[in-house]
Amino acid sequence: MVRYIVTEQARAERTQYGIAAITERKRVDQIDDVALTLEETMRLVSLLQDNGVAPEHFRDVVEDYLSGLMMVE
Repeated sequence: MVRYIVTEQARAERTQYGIAAITERKRVDQIDDVALTLEETMRLVSLLQDNGVAPEHFRDVVEDYLSGLMMVE
């Protein structure tokens, strides 16, 4: 079973929030810079987890989610 977690990387200019897909034994995939805020990244992690997104669809779902946000703005 895959779990999704928020990752954080401090950069000189700002903090980047990402998402990692992990199993019991290893990190399956990771996207380092997903959203500007921790809250937005946490919201997406919850959606991924609650909907049981398979790791092979992880990147596509994140891309679709972020594209949808850009269309709203």
